[in-house]
Amino acid sequence: MPTETLTRHPVSQPETTPGPEEGEARDHADRHAKHVRRLKINVAAWVVGTIVLTMLWVLNQWQANGAFEHFGSHEGNPGDWNPTLWALGVGLWGLVVGVMALRVHFERPVTGADPEVERAQRLKLHAAAWALGMAVLTPLWALIEWQDNGGFERWSGNSQPGDWEPWILYVGGIWALVAILIVLMRRPDADSNEMVR
Repeated sequence: MPTETLTRHPVSQPETTPGPEEGEARDHADRHAKHVRRLKINVAAWVVGTIVLTMLWVLNQWQANGAFEHFGSHEGNPGDWNPTLWALGVGLWGLVVGVMALRVHFERPVTGADPEVERAQRLKLHAAAWALGMAVLTPLWALIEWQDNGGFERWSGNSQPGDWEPWILYVGGIWALVAILIVLMRRPDADSNEMVR
């Protein structure tokens, strides 16, 4: 009896290569994980940076104006501490980190997502980023205008006491228009290929 019939030959499994959808889903998941890692680093940096900026601001204001009595719009008055530069540094940096967090939230990988679903996701991302931006920028605008011109009396660009320049409305309107144009002009195939980049 021939020995070949008594020995078992291992059955080789056919090699399976991932289909284009599986490879694309893996790419989306990898990019999303990279964005999550980057967000964590930026949140930690923002927290540490806020602490450092706050300490430097307190030290500077203490040396320039003495012990804190109230927030003032002008430097050099004893007890007046001007929060504008501190608020701008912390607020704008926080806005960048917040938009990164929204991107991680809204651009989670979806397997086999319809291009229209991806477009809706992108629209939600831009709308949320705009709302966050206006929530951060509006108080900063009010602080800057108050520092320059005192309490609000009227809309004007004359830099007279009580005149507040309405540049926040221009910023909000242009940002909203650009966000809408980005979403409407983006091709569906570009959405599916670059959704999480």
